[in-house]
Formats: sequence, C-alpha cells, structure tokens
Amino acid sequence: MSNALFSPTIPHFFQPLLPGFHLSIPLSFFKDYLKGQINCESAVLRSYGRTWSVKIRDRRFEDGWQDFARDHDLHVGDFLVFRYGGNMVFDVVVFDTSACQRQYPLLATQTQQPAKEIGKQHEKRTSTSVTLESPHFVSNLTLESMKSFRLNIPRKFARSNDLDRSCETVLVDEQGRSWMASIRLKDSDGQVYIGRGWRNICIGNSLGLKDCVKLELIGNGITPIFKLYSCKRLRCQKVA
Repeated sequence: MSNALFSPTIPHFFQPLLPGFHLSIPLSFFKDYLKGQINCESAVLRSYGRTWSVKIRDRRFEDGWQDFARDHDLHVGDFLVFRYGGNMVFDVVVFDTSACQRQYPLLATQTQQPAKEIGKQHEKRTSTSVTLESPHFVSNLTLESMKSFRLNIPRKFARSNDLDRSCETVLVDEQGRSWMASIRLKDSDGQVYIGRGWRNICIGNSLGLKDCVKLELIGNGITPIFKLYSCKRLRCQKVA
C-alpha cells in the first residue's frame, strides 16, 4: 500500500471496530470535510479494486456496511483507516490486533461475493461478541491522579488481562473519538498505569476531580483498546 495513504495532505481518519460492529465518521472529520456535500447520506468504500455502497445516518455507516464487514471478515478490535478521496469515496485499509495490515488476496482476484459460509461464520462471531461482557474497571479521579495526569490500572485487572507491560493503547470515548495513550509498568512497585495521553483525554472529555470513569477492555492485542465511560462528579465502587 502506498505511503500516500497516510499523507497529512490527504484527509483520513481511523476507527477501531467495537462490539456490535457499528462504525461512525468522527464528528470533527465530518464537519471539516463532508459537511456541505451534495450527497452525504451515502458513501462508497473501496478496497482491492472493489467497491461497496454504504448509507450514512447520523454519521454512522448503516445499509451496506454489514456487507463490507462480512467480505473483509472483520473482528472486534480491528483498526480501519479511511482515506477520503472526495465525492464521498473512501479507500479503506484494515489492520488486525497485531497492528499489521490484513491482506485480502481473494478480494483482489474475485469479482463475485464471497461464499455465503463466510458470512454465516462472521454473523455467528458477531452475535457471540455482543453477548459476552467485556472486562472492565472503574476509578475515581483523585487529586494525585489529576496532578500527575495518569490513571492507575488495578493490579489484579492488569495481571488477569495481560496488561502488566508497557505498550501503546487506544481509548474510545462516548462520542466515538479515538485517543492514543501509553500504558506503563512501574518497575519499583509493579503498578500499571495509563500515562502519556491521559492528560489530553481528561481535557477533551472535561474530566475533573472526583469524576468517575469506567474503562472497558474491548480489544486486547498488541495495542489494547478501551471504551471510556464517564460519570460526572459521582463516586464509584472500584472493580479489580
């Protein structure tokens, strides 16, 4: 894939795939590049020379999106990069949870829809992923955490979910925005915490002292993905 796909001169956004397989265009991207388009209620997604027509309602991909997800055998936790080519046309690249680009040799050679069996397997996996509860923890924002701009991850939660390591992570807030951050392991006492990037998340979500946040682990590959929920000025019971 050409490096031009990620050129800053070419508008693009990325989104992780969440349980339920819904995906929305970020509000800021929609306002900057799509607002005022003659037909912003539908889009064309391109991949490996093939195209999929998708309806857009309230910035969310709907009719036609399931076909695209099925044909690309998408999994919860996959990353999708959308490069905007103008006229509501997007070139899409899929990265799996190992942060590697997923290849689709069949899409590159075939012109017909994939076998129905692939769709059945995908629907089965989608149904299963929606019904299972993802691991999560909740935390109150203390004076110490606000001063240091870091969020401690409960030790038991970190150990049981293989998070007692240093890595990059993505947090998706309730508005569908994605935030990059770093998970760090403190050598002195084994405490795992979210450090770099947490300050921007707090500012972007207007989080303050004594606010409560819930972090739901929805993807646990090389780059973990959390869904962020906030409860303004409420106290929460911690879950390890």
